Amino acid sequence: MGWYMVKSGLVDDPRVSQYRLTAHLGLAFLIFAAMFWVALDLLCRQADAGSAWSPARLRHAASWLVGLVFLMVLSGGLVAGIRAGFAYNTFPLMNGHFVPPEILMIEPWWLNFFYNMATVQFDHRLLAWLLAALVPWFWFASRKHDLAPRARLGANLLLGMLVIQIALGISTLLLVVPLSLAALHQAGAMLLFAAALFTRHALR
Repeated sequence: MGWYMVKSGLVDDPRVSQYRLTAHLGLAFLIFAAMFWVALDLLCRQADAGSAWSPARLRHAASWLVGLVFLMVLSGGLVAGIRAGFAYNTFPLMNGHFVPPEILMIEPWWLNFFYNMATVQFDHRLLAWLLAALVPWFWFASRKHDLAPRARLGANLLLGMLVIQIALGISTLLLVVPLSLAALHQAGAMLLFAAALFTRHALR
């Protein structure tokens, strides 16, 4: 997949396809998820033997959060692929608008989700806002139950890492995507994904 991605940037325009870049990024995260989950199985087998019971509602919520973080990672791949971070460098509004007027400029309409900088960046922001609401809700909900210490740690890590990741994203946007911050933002996405996986694993 890496070769297939790079191949798309070796023809006329020296930039890779946003589809192939996002697929390459998504595959890397899936490989990491599989390795990390197996590692947690091996490392936490003894700790799980005496774990407290965790309610199904929290387990389902944690699964949804893992999926949402992964979806936000994919949307970030599209942002990077079409260089959407170089536009709308304001926060919390996008050049004075919550929904930018350019969001559906391209015809047919569905192409906006892959080629339109306004739409692609708006989608990425919308997922970040959604996580900014759901993760604190999950954290507060987890406080109401007698969870295992590892599950409580996971909820704390998830909330803390989300705050750091959102701060990195905002800084990267406002400073017009300096390479060092962009790399930190990508690394932060991996750590946020790891925190979500760790939390879901601890709630088994």
